[in-house]
Amino acid sequence: MPDPRRYLVKELFGPTLQGEGAHAGRPCVFLRFAACNLECTWCDTDFAPEGAVRYTADEIVTKLVELDGNRSRMVVVTGGEPTLQWDQPLADALHAAGFRIHMESNGTRPLGAPVDWLTVSPKPQFHPASISLVNDLPLSELKVVIDDTVDAAVLDRYVERYRCAHYFAQPCMNEQYAHHLARTLALVQARPAWRLSVQLHKILGVP
Repeated sequence: MPDPRRYLVKELFGPTLQGEGAHAGRPCVFLRFAACNLECTWCDTDFAPEGAVRYTADEIVTKLVELDGNRSRMVVVTGGEPTLQWDQPLADALHAAGFRIHMESNGTRPLGAPVDWLTVSPKPQFHPASISLVNDLPLSELKVVIDDTVDAAVLDRYVERYRCAHYFAQPCMNEQYAHHLARTLALVQARPAWRLSVQLHKILGVP
C-alpha cells in the first residue's frame, strides 16, 4: 500500500469563531493550508510554506476533533489557497467525522471535492485583466475586500456574472480602515444586494 497523501498545513486552531460573512459568530475550528497561487502582497495571513507541517487526512481529522472541544463540528478550510490541495479523501475523512466543511477560496481554481459552504473572495486588485473566477463554482457567498481600487462598477460586475445567495463587502482592515469602512458603507447603502461584513474576530481579539 502506498503512503497516504500528506497535506501541507500552515496551522490548525480552535475553538474559535467564524469572523466573516453569513456565518459570522458561529463556533468553529480552522484548517489553514500553506501556499497560494496568487500571493497578494497585501494579504493579512501567513501562508508561506516555511514552518508548515505535512499531515495525512486522518491526522488532520484527529487534531481537529481534539481542538473542537465544544463539538461545533464546523471546520473553516482556508489558506493560502485551499483548492491547491483540497481533494476527495480529505473531504470524505472530515465528513465521516461529522464536520460541516466551509471553505474560503480566491475562486480561480476548480474544487477537487465538494464542500458544504463555499465563500469566494475574488482579488480584483491582483492583475484583474488576467485573473478571473471559475464560472461554475457552487458559490454560497461572494466576499469582496474594499480598498481604493474597488469601486461600484466592480461590485456590479460581480453581481451580474456570479449568482449566489449572499454578497458581502468587507473594508480592508489596515491603517486606513476608517477610510475603507466609510467607502464600504457608502457602496452597501447604494447597492442593497450587498451587505457589510467586518472581521469580527479581529474586532473581538479572538484567533
